Amino acid sequence: MAKITTLRANWVLPIAGDPIPNGEVVIEDDRIAEVRSASGHRADSVTDFGDAILMPGLVNVHTHLDYTVYRGLLEDMEFFPWIRELTMRKSVLDWEDWLASATWGAAEALAGGVTTIGDCTDSGAAFYGAKALGLRGTIYQEVFGIDESQEVAHIVQELQGKVSHLKRESVGSSLAVGISPHAPYTVRPALFRALADYAKQDNLPVCIHAAESQAEVELLSVGKGAIAEMFERRGISWQPPGTSTVAYLDTFALPAEQTLLVHGVQLSASDRHTIRNKDYAWAHCPKSNGKLGVGVAPFGLLSGREAQEEGGGKVRVGIGSDSVASNNTMDIFEELRFSVLMQRGARRQIRVMTAHEAVEMATLGGARALRMEDEIGSLEAGKRADLCVVRLNELHSAPAYHPYNALVYAARASDVIWTMIGGVVRYTAQDTPRLTERFLHIELASVAKNLQKAAQKQRDWRP
Repeated sequence: MAKITTLRANWVLPIAGDPIPNGEVVIEDDRIAEVRSASGHRADSVTDFGDAILMPGLVNVHTHLDYTVYRGLLEDMEFFPWIRELTMRKSVLDWEDWLASATWGAAEALAGGVTTIGDCTDSGAAFYGAKALGLRGTIYQEVFGIDESQEVAHIVQELQGKVSHLKRESVGSSLAVGISPHAPYTVRPALFRALADYAKQDNLPVCIHAAESQAEVELLSVGKGAIAEMFERRGISWQPPGTSTVAYLDTFALPAEQTLLVHGVQLSASDRHTIRNKDYAWAHCPKSNGKLGVGVAPFGLLSGREAQEEGGGKVRVGIGSDSVASNNTMDIFEELRFSVLMQRGARRQIRVMTAHEAVEMATLGGARALRMEDEIGSLEAGKRADLCVVRLNELHSAPAYHPYNALVYAARASDVIWTMIGGVVRYTAQDTPRLTERFLHIELASVAKNLQKAAQKQRDWRP
């Protein structure tokens, strides 16, 4: 017999429809059965959250759970020295360190209302961290290979082994597995071609860091700049294609409709045409881009009114926090706030982005970017019961007149009091003062202890 649960709040935010004051969501097992104004209908159980917003679980389309241990460590650095030191610091960590780091990051995401992620992992620990917390999403196994010290066939074979292993481990979870050729400056052309073939052959989702920095632009367009200088020091052969990142990646015949490109700070008009024409998806990471000083992505030109005015439909764009190594938190509400304010400040236009558009980007937009919009991203009958509850009665949030404005301009991750994935309550802050007791399916005390051990290794590290 099906279990029926009714959830109520002062605001229900379906995303696919208008906000419902004094609304309720009826859940049958792991699916949404109905979204409506509050009624007196009977149910197996009724939970009324009162002065709060009941909404779809948030979708964070770009994370690096592995790198949670780097939070606050690499500060006030230019982009290329930052990524170079981060890479060097990896060598001192072992599997238990990575697992603790990724699990702690997954817990942070869940506590902030995130139910679905798109994560790029080198170690593979992010998969296990996400699985332990019950998260939904796609885990992209990263792959590198810019020089010719390893044969392309060997790299692909090694990657296939990792992907096959994660696919076996994913049985019974809500996680899919994809691949992430890391970036144009860490994967050589021959390897990109082989990875594109592999992705198409095995129908794998793909994620690539793209058009992020000026150093990347200079490398691809003229073969100059900080990355090119590093190639020269290491004896790496590089022939600049003389194109933009988007044009360069498009030459490899990637499965565009299954490819998520991350950052997109450096885009031209022709790039935007290619993105729309080929149906690439984008992960917008405003805080990370701002903190690393790489720029402001032209989000308004990728999605919404301006894109349509240019002569095309909306691009699939979701919000990403990136790693806490370049962001410090996985607070999606901060990402929404930064998205709106940075776009308005950079473009000197209020209309370039609204609170409504920002929240849609973190829910249904993210679901579209990950090709999950039929299952998640909005509160609609038949979709998965992935929801979160955001309280509105804190000093910084009350009074609240409109749910979209409250979420973008006032809310914080700490305002999330309850998170459900697939009809299962995974996190609750109601009447639970101790942090480690708020996660209903995992014991976090040992994870915290191992995280601190990993952090001490980073404190002791010397170049």
